[in-house]
Amino acid sequence: MDARTLRVLEFPKIRERLVALALFPPGKELAEALWPSQSLEEASVWQQETTEARALLEEGEVPLRGAKDIRDQVQRAAKGGRLDPPELLDVRDTLRVARLMKGYLQSRAQRAPFLAAIGSGIQPFVEVEEAIQRAIGEDASVLDSASERLARLRQEQRTVHHTIKEKLEEILRSSLYAPMLQEPLITLRGQRYVVPVKAEHKGRFPGILHDQSASGATMFMEPLAIVPLGNRLRELEGEEQEEIFRILRALSGMIGERAGAILQDVAVLGRLDFIFAKAALSLEMDGVRPRLNNQGILSLRKARHPLLQPPPDWPGRVVPIDVELGDRFTTLIITGPNTGGKTVTLKTIGLLTLMAQAGLHIPAEEGSEVCVFPQVFADIGDEQSIEQNLSTFSSHMGAIVEILRNLEGMALVLLDEVGAGTDPTEGAALARALIEYLHAKGVRTAVTTHYNDLKLLASEIPGIENASVEFDPETLRPTFRLLIGVPGRSNAFIIASRLGLLPDIIERARSYLRREEVALDRLLTEIERDRQTIAVERAEAQRALQEATWLRKQYEEALRRLEEEKRRILASVHEEAERQFRQAMEQVDQLLRKIREEATERAVREAREALRALRREWEGRKKTLAPEPPGEPLHDVRVGESVYVASLGQEGVVTAPPVGGEVEVQLGAIKARVPLEDLRRVKESAIGKRSFVAGEPAAPGASFERLPPAIPSSLDLRGRTEEEALLELDRYLDQAFLAGIPRVTIIHGKGTGVLRKAVHRFLSDHPHVRRFRLGEAGEGGSGATVVELNV
Repeated sequence: MDARTLRVLEFPKIRERLVALALFPPGKELAEALWPSQSLEEASVWQQETTEARALLEEGEVPLRGAKDIRDQVQRAAKGGRLDPPELLDVRDTLRVARLMKGYLQSRAQRAPFLAAIGSGIQPFVEVEEAIQRAIGEDASVLDSASERLARLRQEQRTVHHTIKEKLEEILRSSLYAPMLQEPLITLRGQRYVVPVKAEHKGRFPGILHDQSASGATMFMEPLAIVPLGNRLRELEGEEQEEIFRILRALSGMIGERAGAILQDVAVLGRLDFIFAKAALSLEMDGVRPRLNNQGILSLRKARHPLLQPPPDWPGRVVPIDVELGDRFTTLIITGPNTGGKTVTLKTIGLLTLMAQAGLHIPAEEGSEVCVFPQVFADIGDEQSIEQNLSTFSSHMGAIVEILRNLEGMALVLLDEVGAGTDPTEGAALARALIEYLHAKGVRTAVTTHYNDLKLLASEIPGIENASVEFDPETLRPTFRLLIGVPGRSNAFIIASRLGLLPDIIERARSYLRREEVALDRLLTEIERDRQTIAVERAEAQRALQEATWLRKQYEEALRRLEEEKRRILASVHEEAERQFRQAMEQVDQLLRKIREEATERAVREAREALRALRREWEGRKKTLAPEPPGEPLHDVRVGESVYVASLGQEGVVTAPPVGGEVEVQLGAIKARVPLEDLRRVKESAIGKRSFVAGEPAAPGASFERLPPAIPSSLDLRGRTEEEALLELDRYLDQAFLAGIPRVTIIHGKGTGVLRKAVHRFLSDHPHVRRFRLGEAGEGGSGATVVELNV
């Protein structure tokens, strides 16, 4: 990287904008010294720092304001110098900013790890901050709280001052001295309290003369009565000043002892200030972080020159460009009319490359990619020198010679109007030879030219591509759009015709063109026409794609709303089912309490009827809350037939013919009477699984949610205490009774017989129990009790 290239590409102007965005001198110094990196790793780290800082800036203000450049003060303190109160306040403010920045970055270490690592280098000095805060006021005065001695001295000063004022006021009111005074006034002369005495009474007034008026009519005299007090006041003021100097020296000493670490904090703050200035510039330019590589590939999408400011009367806006280099081709030849944007294109390529290598975001779209080039060279603009007697051609050629002399390996070379300023034939030949030389060395090259012959290189040498800046022949103005793959054509005849030049003259001019030039112009015209056709078709395809994308979004949104509505309805249904279930269980509990309380045959019969009514009501509610099960209800069943009970979600076997529209079904260990319409037929499928039949098999994958397992026909109470056993037995009998189980077995074991006796006593009084007995052989013997229930 040479200084001339940076100047030509206007990189110093970017640095100036960066300096203006930094907040205090150490950060501004780093901005002024910014130089593009030649290391991919270093440039990537710089880019990451800028990206993290921008993200934090977008969240809100960063606590960097308030830091001062205190390096001179700290170094002076390190040498034993005494700092003044304003300087101490600057130190305090800077240390506070450093401490706040460290905490700020640590709290955001997940989102900004690189910046947090930089901030970790800050060493807080809370003790120095507090000492200065305690001693120095915001108005840079030394506070009474700075030391006990200072507070005591100032208190004594106030006392003496008050006494002086009282004595002087007595003199002003005195009938003896009042007539001697010019007026009843207390004033100061030479820091001594005096009263204005008439000149004719100065010999009679007891006091010391300190001053007189210009007319000589008034003598300013200090009464002898307050002279000792005035002397004491001066002594106290001297002692106060000495104490203030001691305090300032002590505070300065604290800073001097920590000078190295404080200067390190200032350096870290300067670096952070510089990084956040880069982030502010990114926001200002609407920049993005480019992808970096070291493969010589450059791809800029919708890139804008950051310094290009159109005039106020310009009707449009800055036109972004899409440009690539180093992938499909390594040399780009840009042609087109003057003021069409060729030079701006070169500068945009060069300046955005330098910015990316300096860790700055670039004004382009996401996805832009930049190579970190070890060398960047540019010869743009006219730097002819009158003093050196150099023409435009000589100036350009001298710059190119210098570029070739320093060229090493991977490089980016940008040449504006290559070969211009001399005989067109020789200039075109030199330009061609130079382009071929750079291309052969693998250099990434972009050149602008007006030479038609150079346009042919793209068709003759692989890796060379044409580009042009678009021109609108209707408005006779450039559009500033860069067209890759399209060589620029001459527009001289079109412009002349639009401006009214006689057709005969234009035709005569055409006849002077070489046959090859006419053929080339005709070819370029056809290419331009095809390009416009393709552009129209592409725009139509883009509109169709946008419309399809919009329709897809509309469909997805409608589907999302339907899914939300479905979930809402299901949640409402489940909530209603839960409410009704709780209500039913409350009614069951009431029935059980009634049975226990009355324990009569009539109460049991009424409870049974109420339970059946409740079951029918619940089945009806379930039908309104749940979809119908697959298949149609059965109209007839046979004893021994396997059926599916839809309301229970269980399979069972018919044990008795239908009576009154109900069928007795064995469900595991229990029997239940269920409505005939609640049954579905089942059969074994070929793979041994059951499928539900209602004229046709259920759809593949059909499934039914099962209810909790059936109530077992026995209860094992062994190992439980008497209290635990009776509580569980009571609960079990309730469940078996509600399930309609006629007989159950209670296993209590033999042992000492205590548990058996407790169980029998409990069964004797239970309203669900019809009778009970000890088990027989095969039923558990005396270790079990068989209970028949009132079902």
